[in-house]
Amino acid sequence: MKIAGEQTLAAPRERVWDLFNDPARLSRLIPGCEKLEVISPTEFAGTLNVGVAAVKGVYTGKLKLEEVRPPEHYRMAVDGKGKQGFMRGAGTLDLVAKDRNQTVVTYGGDIQIGGPLVQVGQRMIDSAAKMMIGQFFAAAEAELKAETAGMVARQGFFLNFWRYLLRLVRALFARA
Repeated sequence: MKIAGEQTLAAPRERVWDLFNDPARLSRLIPGCEKLEVISPTEFAGTLNVGVAAVKGVYTGKLKLEEVRPPEHYRMAVDGKGKQGFMRGAGTLDLVAKDRNQTVVTYGGDIQIGGPLVQVGQRMIDSAAKMMIGQFFAAAEAELKAETAGMVARQGFFLNFWRYLLRLVRALFARA
């Protein structure tokens, strides 16, 4: 499965880089993240509790950062498994300063999925992945906005899903 996209966040590139590289804050942004531990400066271990259609479960895995060029780029290698299947893949994340207070985040990668999770179907998995990515960026946007105001953003599955839906509606009206 290939994933790729682009999101614009209202913050300078260095602040976005700091957010994406702070495990404590990052764990609040990832949908279903129960734990994110630092193994080394470029390796992390985590636990996610997620579901796609009727296939729900807890997945554990590792993430390794490579080709790290602060504050603009890194490559990620991911390997995870659970009772409902496995996932492994690699991708890149690039941050480009659009202007002083906006950063364009470009991401792309290729993921292999196996086990009972595959039975859900490719379209369902693609839709779930897009929704989780959307929730992640909605949470990141809220976190950066709260940081600017000197506050801590409230995070949670339903709150971030709501933020994601609002971003979709705003994007639709912006095109019109």
